[in-house]
Amino acid sequence: MPLNILLPVVIAGIAGITLLILLLRPTPRLIFATADEAIEAWNHRNPFHPATRAMVNPAGTHALIVTETRPGLLWSMGADPVTRLLDMPLKLTEHDKGLVVRTDDVTAPKISIPLHDAELRRNWRALLEDIT
Repeated sequence: MPLNILLPVVIAGIAGITLLILLLRPTPRLIFATADEAIEAWNHRNPFHPATRAMVNPAGTHALIVTETRPGLLWSMGADPVTRLLDMPLKLTEHDKGLVVRTDDVTAPKISIPLHDAELRRNWRALLEDIT
């Protein structure tokens, strides 16, 4: 098959499969219903930096984790938890839908935390600034 036909067919196939997976959502999104669930997920992924405290956003998709050494963020990507220990200094940006944490970590340079309540955004920002 000529390359000028094969390449568009492959690209369309990959895009179609990706779209199908996004639309069907074969696995439910991971939700942290309580701070204890967030701490358990964090400790499973970070046994050398155990969590001492957690604060979960109202949607249950993100959690601010406090450890003995430094703070961390926990969020869900599909059905899997993602954890990041935060290096200082952080660049925090507040907008009407939440808080954006910018880090120097190449694997997660921008973390968007959905916090629709202005008071809650201020509380999370103050916590992150106090910890840092």
